[in-house]
Amino acid sequence: MSIVKQINVLLIAILVSTACYLVHGCDKSTNTVKGVIMPMKTYYIGRFSIAVPAVMKLDERTSKLRFAEITEVVWPHNMSNEQARDTEWDKFMSEIKRLKPPKGKNNVIIKINEFPGVSKWAKGVYYYYADFRSIDGKWALLMDTGSVGVWFKGNSVVEKENANHYLEQNIEASAKAYIYANNQLPKTLPKGDWFYLEKGAINRPYRSQEESSARFDGHSLNLVLDIKMEMDMDYYRETMGLIEGTKGMIDEASREPGISFSIVRLGKREVAGMKGEESILRASDNGKKSLLFAWEFNGKEDSGEYPTTTIEMEAPDGKLDEKIAIWDAVLDSMKPMFERKK
Repeated sequence: MSIVKQINVLLIAILVSTACYLVHGCDKSTNTVKGVIMPMKTYYIGRFSIAVPAVMKLDERTSKLRFAEITEVVWPHNMSNEQARDTEWDKFMSEIKRLKPPKGKNNVIIKINEFPGVSKWAKGVYYYYADFRSIDGKWALLMDTGSVGVWFKGNSVVEKENANHYLEQNIEASAKAYIYANNQLPKTLPKGDWFYLEKGAINRPYRSQEESSARFDGHSLNLVLDIKMEMDMDYYRETMGLIEGTKGMIDEASREPGISFSIVRLGKREVAGMKGEESILRASDNGKKSLLFAWEFNGKEDSGEYPTTTIEMEAPDGKLDEKIAIWDAVLDSMKPMFERKK
């Protein structure tokens, strides 16, 4: 390649990367697919980072830390923070008050607490969430950081919770450890044991249970990408690997009329230091053809550093090389956001 062509390619890469950053908020990483520069956007999910094509949109995201579901709420710009949080709180409380108390109880609400010292404002409610059982309770804490609201919700056995307040203390500790990062993850965070959400992160090490998932779509190739990481000390980890499971599925499908699979790629593949297994299949279901991509790692027992991880991508058949290049770029980009213990 001539020097002039090299300079032109470099200039195009810079221009595309700059436009991507301004429009999509992506980082400056790029991949080349079929000679076309593909800007990538990095997301921080749980304790890992992963890059996806910048044109894809985050459709859904969930997070769970130490058995508590966590949801961030961006405050609307047409009202003050105080109005926004009061509206959010009142809406939730109206939903609770429509619940029926369990038999023998006069009220569905067990108690309401304020949490002084938790961010700018925090309030929680403990209530019965099953109208036929008086032993099941749920804590819901809403925290106002000034920029976003954050919900922490978890279930417990009422008798145990009333005795040790474990869940209440757990979600309060997570709320105190939350930092809003103003879309600057992880640059604005000090060193710590960070569990990443969409807008912020929580500085608490793994203990007992955590879960993260994200779904992306909106690509011109009609790609749908799903990422899920989970670990639970009581969780049954699958012993069958993806390779064995895929072979079994293909064998079973061979006996079903109109359904068939052909292997594009099937084997072991290490991603982010986790020795997992990969499958790429071409599927046909009564004439409807699609491509199924999967990578799985069954996890290490009770480990936040090696969680049970599944990455899946689905797309209509066609343009296989382009889709494989995108798939490879996504898998190769995944990295732990911590230093693994030796």
